[in-house]
Amino acid sequence: MMYPQLAPIDWNALVGGDADATAQIAARDRKLAAAAKLPGTVVALADRLEAQGALFSCTTDILAAEPLAARWYLDLAGLTRKLSVKLQPGWKAAGLTLSPETLAANREAGRVVTTDRLAGFAEWINGILAELHPTTARSAELALCTVLTITGARIDGQVRNLAGDDAVLILKSLLTAAFSIRGIAVETQCADESWEAWSPGVDLLARKRLRFGGRLVCEFVAGGNRPDIKVLLNDVVTLVGEVKGRSDLSNVWESWMPQISGHLQTWTAENSQAPRVFFGTIVTAEMIDGQTRGGTRHTGLRAFANNGILRAAYNLSNIVEGEPGAVAAFDDFVDRLKDTLGGS
Repeated sequence: MMYPQLAPIDWNALVGGDADATAQIAARDRKLAAAAKLPGTVVALADRLEAQGALFSCTTDILAAEPLAARWYLDLAGLTRKLSVKLQPGWKAAGLTLSPETLAANREAGRVVTTDRLAGFAEWINGILAELHPTTARSAELALCTVLTITGARIDGQVRNLAGDDAVLILKSLLTAAFSIRGIAVETQCADESWEAWSPGVDLLARKRLRFGGRLVCEFVAGGNRPDIKVLLNDVVTLVGEVKGRSDLSNVWESWMPQISGHLQTWTAENSQAPRVFFGTIVTAEMIDGQTRGGTRHTGLRAFANNGILRAAYNLSNIVEGEPGAVAAFDDFVDRLKDTLGGS
């Protein structure tokens, strides 16, 4: 059984979702992925600094040896980019000729910074740390908690500035979690096209392909008439799908639905055996039945299904929010994909 035998669409479970929920769900996934990296970066650095007695004391040697050390000391001092700019007279007086933020960013990227600049940074930041953290109040726990708090605030700010691809990120997160729970090996493809085992710290948005059970590949390389998601089993396309995360419903009939219809028809012509699937974060009853509030009739998702160009549809927001019907439908979808691994 190469092609998944998908269950009929549960139309009641399909309606729902909103822009805020989608953004919050994607933001959560981004934050958790960022947090999963901290034990191997910030916490590991804290252990090394503690071993050298350097949790609160910056030196040029440490800055040169540890790419993340400058960021550690800035965070320990509670210094944001904006606040560092306000303190320019102080760090310039210490002989620092570029901003502390730039120096920290350069070291994080592995770039070499001159010894003079490292010395100026160390002199300046040590003066601030001495004022903020008296020797008698210092502890390893305080240092780590302070740095993690500032790091978390920075991650939150970075996530708030990210936009787009929320729906794809949600779908990738759902798939990796679902197959992992089922005991199926989950891998992601790196930039050099090698495969590595998935872990919570992997940036799923940057990975174009996921692989389950060593043979079932989900490809996310959109553009033109390409499917937003393409499923391949042993290099044979077994399912294609549209992933919609847009929140502006004003042009649903002028842009959204005609585009979806065109894609579904093209994919049906190219591979009639591979089921066509729709994943959305916002689905209205109007989008399903095609009738606007004013009574105008259009071709909606139900008509696509009746015409045979749409096989299944799922509401990503409803799934993550725990709507029972939506969760059951997605669980069945994953089980049908899993079945193809055993039947190929």
